[in-house]
Amino acid sequence: MFSLPSDDFKLDTTQFSISENPFKNYNGKTIGNIELIKLKALGTRMDKPDEKPKSFIQKTGNTVNFNTRERVILNNLLFSSGDIVDPLIIADNERILRELPYIKDARIYLKPREDNPEIVDVEIITKDVLALSFDIEARDFDSGVLRVNHKNIFGSGHEIDNRFSVDQSSDQRYSYQIRYRVPNIKRSFISFEANYANTVNQDFSSIKLQREFISPKIKFAGGIEFTNQRLRFTELSNIISDEEYDFQTINQRYDFQDFWLARAFPLNLKDPIRNERTRLIVSGRISNIKFTLRPEVDTELNQPFHNRTLAIGSVGISQRRYFKDQLIFGYGRTEDIPYGYQIELLGGYEWAEFGHRYFLGGKAGRGGYMGNLGYFLGGFSLESFLKNKIFEQGVFKADFRFFSSLIDLNRWKFRQFINVNYTYGIDRFSNEYIDIRDGNGIRGLKSNTLRGTQRFLINIETVSFTPFEAADFKLAVFGFYDLGMVNNGSKNIFSEKAQSGMGLGFRIRNDNLTFKAIEIRLAYYPDAPVGLPMTDLSLSGNSGFNFSDFLITKPSPSLFK
Repeated sequence: MFSLPSDDFKLDTTQFSISENPFKNYNGKTIGNIELIKLKALGTRMDKPDEKPKSFIQKTGNTVNFNTRERVILNNLLFSSGDIVDPLIIADNERILRELPYIKDARIYLKPREDNPEIVDVEIITKDVLALSFDIEARDFDSGVLRVNHKNIFGSGHEIDNRFSVDQSSDQRYSYQIRYRVPNIKRSFISFEANYANTVNQDFSSIKLQREFISPKIKFAGGIEFTNQRLRFTELSNIISDEEYDFQTINQRYDFQDFWLARAFPLNLKDPIRNERTRLIVSGRISNIKFTLRPEVDTELNQPFHNRTLAIGSVGISQRRYFKDQLIFGYGRTEDIPYGYQIELLGGYEWAEFGHRYFLGGKAGRGGYMGNLGYFLGGFSLESFLKNKIFEQGVFKADFRFFSSLIDLNRWKFRQFINVNYTYGIDRFSNEYIDIRDGNGIRGLKSNTLRGTQRFLINIETVSFTPFEAADFKLAVFGFYDLGMVNNGSKNIFSEKAQSGMGLGFRIRNDNLTFKAIEIRLAYYPDAPVGLPMTDLSLSGNSGFNFSDFLITKPSPSLFK
């Protein structure tokens, strides 16, 4: 399927750099005209915007795809003609455009006028993706799922995600789910989202309005959410081994309301860059959940199904700046890597039907590049509820992430990734646990017995971004080693027998499409629990990793998972 490209495998013209550096020389000048150059999804290049699509497939794909409308791009700008150039705001805006789900890449260029160098015209180049995606899952001769997703309806920037299911053997033969999202209403950067589902296991409807601190220029953030849901799910119980366990079906229905508001304040630091990038953020939130259908509850029974109202507030400091790089989690597009720090203190009070309690917590994180070695991100959090002077349902987390600088061996590019996590649950409820199975620790491992309230994980991965490509589909090969330990917290986690998984695989990705990367992985488990296979071959979609960018947002207790 794949062949070597005719020319050398090179990065695009964007090199590793601090995001605001290209705009520093124009600080304080006046913005003149704003020109948009919108590139189609297929057969175009950011470094050669005049290059046209050549193949029949490229031309056909571009014909059926709606290119993003000009007003949609202008709607996502933080500046206008006549404004004074602020390099940090321009850099923020370049990143914001790249984060749009219908944009693959974006560049902003400032060009001083020959007759008046104090005025700079702005050239914005954006490259679309093919916004339509779909997948079909055939489960049997009489059942299956069709999912149709569009990230840019008629070039408007609106998103819609539809999921149709058929199961002739089910109590409900036909099921439907839909999500509709407007990412930016009238240049306010307020997003609107509506969800609806009608399936055999779920009836769900919700609406949400939300605004985040996408840039330090934003002073206010907040959100409103209303949800009603009926859910039926299966929960394992009396687990003896991976072959011996019971299960029970749980039905629930609840109404949920959530309101939060945050305000960012400058700190008047002496360094002008740090002053622009650092904010003191004060936020408050109140949420309420009321169940109309649930299992039997009591003071010490099924606590997650208790009716409750939580008021919580936080105060914190956030500093965010960004580097631009490539070939980290993408396959050639420009990626924005945050560096900075976050410190946050939280406090609150919960009114519940079986007793009230306080909430206390703190979080801290820091990340950045260390010379030519690579990128480090570290953070920890400690939080707990306090009831009758006893801490309960608390958690301590410590995370460490690293990826190396790009190792360039001619046409082959390599990166090394390492993730380390430690989680400890403080007097968690009897039906709360963490595990090290697939998705939470050791890739592909499907054990139900490896669970508890204390966990230690190491994930190591070496990735080669190969020079092989076919029709803009690029190939990455990876090897990995995962190691995890878990117990109930009563003894040292390092005294536990470690479980591990190792293997090889490859990912195929076309950054011009909204499809996930296709991942094929073969894993081997040398000490697999009794009853589980020692190998696993999987085909799945890999959506990649999102950076934690030291953003302080809606205050909330951490998930224990």
